[in-house]
Amino acid sequence: MTFMKKTVSAGLVALSVAGALAATAPAAEARDRYHHRGDDVLLGAAAGIAGGLIGGAIVSGSQRPVYVEPQYEYAPPPPPPPVYYRRAYYEPAPPPPRCHMEWVENEYGEAYRARVCY
Repeated sequence: MTFMKKTVSAGLVALSVAGALAATAPAAEARDRYHHRGDDVLLGAAAGIAGGLIGGAIVSGSQRPVYVEPQYEYAPPPPPPPVYYRRAYYEPAPPPPRCHMEWVENEYGEAYRARVCY
């Protein structure tokens, strides 16, 4: 709320309270203090309630600043870098070894099967 709105609202509340007090103030009379009329109390209560309602409506109707989160616009992401494919030359794999099983004798003359590869 701006300074001007606060000042005007406070002034209207003070004016309504002062008007209610002035309207309900009893006149100075020289009479017996134990015999009062009941109309003054009801009139003062009604004026106080009316002033409270008017002041509350003025104060509650004031606008408060509301924070609204700004909507940011982000730049689109850059395009991915280009991909270039080159033909690669690969040497052919060497041929698998040529293996077979043979009977072999050890130094003691015992025969066993062994895998022999070229």
